[in-house]
Amino acid sequence: MKFFPLKTVIICLVLTPILYIVTLDYTRSSLENRYLQSVQNSLIGNSQPLLNGTVHIEEQVAKNIQTFLNQDYLVQHKLLKLDILVTTSQGKIIYPTYVTPELLSDELGKDFNPEVIANQNFEILNSGLEVKVKIDLSHGSKIANALLILYSSISFFIFFIFYRAGTRKAEKNSRDQQELITNLKKEEKVHREIVNDISRERQGLFENIKALNEKYQADKEKAKINEDEMFKEIVSLEEKLTSSVELKKRKENEIEELKSAIERYERRKSSKGRRNEFDFLTKRFSALYKNVDMNRKALSGLLNLTEDQQIKAEEIILQLDREPEKVIIKRKVFSGKKHKTACLEVLFAYNGRLYFRNTGTRTEVVVIGTKNTQAKDMEFLHSL
Repeated sequence: MKFFPLKTVIICLVLTPILYIVTLDYTRSSLENRYLQSVQNSLIGNSQPLLNGTVHIEEQVAKNIQTFLNQDYLVQHKLLKLDILVTTSQGKIIYPTYVTPELLSDELGKDFNPEVIANQNFEILNSGLEVKVKIDLSHGSKIANALLILYSSISFFIFFIFYRAGTRKAEKNSRDQQELITNLKKEEKVHREIVNDISRERQGLFENIKALNEKYQADKEKAKINEDEMFKEIVSLEEKLTSSVELKKRKENEIEELKSAIERYERRKSSKGRRNEFDFLTKRFSALYKNVDMNRKALSGLLNLTEDQQIKAEEIILQLDREPEKVIIKRKVFSGKKHKTACLEVLFAYNGRLYFRNTGTRTEVVVIGTKNTQAKDMEFLHSL
């Protein structure tokens, strides 16, 4: 769970329905404008039959619209549902045409008079036609489902990428921990062997003392006649015993010193790695960015950032070195004990903060940090 992309999951879950709704509304509006223009362009067609009175305007409008709908791919494959309304400026409906039995009988009873029909068509054309197009893109339609599937697939793909990256980080972290445990076990094994050797040596000393003591007792019985020789033997045995005790103490002291040396080595190895990384970073920036000076505070802050934040911060430093005029400045910070030194603040990686100042023809990066360290960074700037 440490490397699980929870933020990415939340962003994908929030953005997917928002983008779906916005895109669906934009698609509906765009299609309505497109079809409105297409219907308006094909509404009348050839106006000569209308002016001659050979056909009613309602018939020609209905025929042209139907021809347009029959030729449209989305409508023919039922991907879109189009509602078209054509009216005159007075509100008379031209399309769609609703024919009632009374209207049909009146039309059949009338004589076909081209002049009257032409006058009616001309009046309608002269007054102008109003066209309204409405497209139904409700949730569950084919286009809406296609958009939802598209955004869901993109969200899943993004989540999969971040999930794989987190998995690789977790695997690397697990390998590093396993390697550390293996090294510690090896060191523990070496220390245990040293302790065992010392224990065996101590046991040998105790056995030697026991043997010497037995020899002493035997010699005491045999040397009753010569007390001087017996006394010398006792002194010799006591000296050997004392030396054995001292040897034991020295071995124990050596064990303690070895443990202390191991602890000092571990602490020295950790601090040395940090110092080597700092020195390497100093040399690297001096070699790559000739027009930029890096303050020690800035380098320390850079080392405390994550890998992504370090990349973004170095991108700003590259711009300061190559194209400083393109760097986006958020604000000017007056620093120094009397607030006479002007430092410029640049944002990176959401909450990253970089402060720099111009020193003649060169640029000095003073502090690099985050929003969490901004208070301490400002104290440092005011102390310049």
